[in-house]
Amino acid sequence: MKNVLLPFFLCLVCSGCGPIDQFWLSGSLRISSREQVAFLHQLRAHQLPVSERTIAIVKDILIQEETPDYVLRGKTGWAVATEPHLGCYVGWLDRADEAYIFALTMDIRPPADAALRQTIVRRVFQEMGLLEGGSRSN
Repeated sequence: MKNVLLPFFLCLVCSGCGPIDQFWLSGSLRISSREQVAFLHQLRAHQLPVSERTIAIVKDILIQEETPDYVLRGKTGWAVATEPHLGCYVGWLDRADEAYIFALTMDIRPPADAALRQTIVRRVFQEMGLLEGGSRSN
């Protein structure tokens, strides 16, 4: 695995590597979906070499949805320097004592495709019975 996790985190926190939704999708800090998942695992487990306060702030910023049953955290990205454009949605779903970490990367051809990033992840979690509207009973 490339040693990009700490620079990725610093850029995420400080926005020092260009547009916050693009720097990890293209250029010198580009990281794979596997590397994104590894980073998110370290972030969630408080295994990064930064303060607990910093990790708590980032985790709060990433909250997309919170219910009594789960917390969905994530960040979208959209690299426009590539053709086709490259979109992603990375994060994790905390539910009870389990975490489901995800990294979706997809081509964005018409701009309307950008909304599909979150829709796809939500539908997968619904099909797994982890979010409301799912097909599996809990």
